[in-house]
Amino acid sequence: MEKDLSEISNKLVEATIAASNSTTDESRHLNQYHLREEIGQGSYGMVKLAYNEADQSYYAMKILSKKKLLRKAGLIGRLPPSKRGKARSTPLNNVYQEIALLKKLDHPNIVKLVEVLDDPGQDKLYMVFELMAKGEVMEIPTTDTLSENLAKSYFRDSILGLEYLHFQKIIHRDIKPSNLLLDDQGRVKIADLGVSQELLNADDQVSSTAGTPAFHSPEAVSPQRTNIQGKPLDIWAMGATLYCFLYGNVPFDNANMMDLHRQILNDPLVFPSSPSIEKSCQDLISKMMIKDPSQRIAMQDIKTHPWVTCGGNNPMVSRAENCHKVTVTEEDIKDSVKHIPRLEALILVKSMLKRKSFRNPLLTTPSTGPNPT
Repeated sequence: MEKDLSEISNKLVEATIAASNSTTDESRHLNQYHLREEIGQGSYGMVKLAYNEADQSYYAMKILSKKKLLRKAGLIGRLPPSKRGKARSTPLNNVYQEIALLKKLDHPNIVKLVEVLDDPGQDKLYMVFELMAKGEVMEIPTTDTLSENLAKSYFRDSILGLEYLHFQKIIHRDIKPSNLLLDDQGRVKIADLGVSQELLNADDQVSSTAGTPAFHSPEAVSPQRTNIQGKPLDIWAMGATLYCFLYGNVPFDNANMMDLHRQILNDPLVFPSSPSIEKSCQDLISKMMIKDPSQRIAMQDIKTHPWVTCGGNNPMVSRAENCHKVTVTEEDIKDSVKHIPRLEALILVKSMLKRKSFRNPLLTTPSTGPNPT
């Protein structure tokens, strides 16, 4: 029995020394992941290349500050519950609930969240995503614009992913070319939900502006902004993104923030004479970027627009085929995060096993010294 306990404790400590080393040296290991070079910066954290020694595959690992997440009210900022709604227990539980939702998002045009590691003794949270090896669709500004056919293919992928998010009542709030990534097959997937917001109800409004200024809609930059509907924000940004695909720059561009806001609010949308783009495509962009959000084209009409469907010859899948409702259970929340064991805890376990006692040997009483077994 004593030999068995000793073997168990030694194995526990050996395993945890590896885990502890990994958490204190991010350039080496974190559990089964070997962390490599930094490959990007996303909302609220850096992204590193990570090699999973268990399945011999590469992933993208985003490293976040839990303190920053809690100040932001989670990962996907939720609107506060209504008076009839049920308040959640703690801010960190809210984060876990949101992680559980993100992990259950399953769509060919959304970057998949594989798992999340939490080091209880540190400020860091590690989110492991599938690696999009081909990177961003494009960097802007650029003169190397996409052909209209390729832009259409990327746009169709993006719209299906965005429709799926909206079906889950998630507003992305930072749609732009750098958040659209390419997989090995050249398919576009939407990434970085770091500033997104989950609505409690489909018709709720977003609580604040977020994202990249050049892709903000007029209602988001208006001094009198109130009652901002979420879906039209994303549609405007997707229209500006399609404009980038074809012309290599944003529709409204100014280094001065006040002047940029003025342009977005007041200036007409102008299409350059070169490259030559179909009038049907320009019509779609114009409808996506109507300044009045109540008049802006809706998702179902984007999907049936003649430019998107090639005059009806290449229809898109229906919403029923594209979307399935994600539900999050208490078990999902419980399993949303893997906790990284700490070295000190396993040394304590080893000591307890050696003493055949489950009292903490480090605790003493003033009069008697170490607690009796």
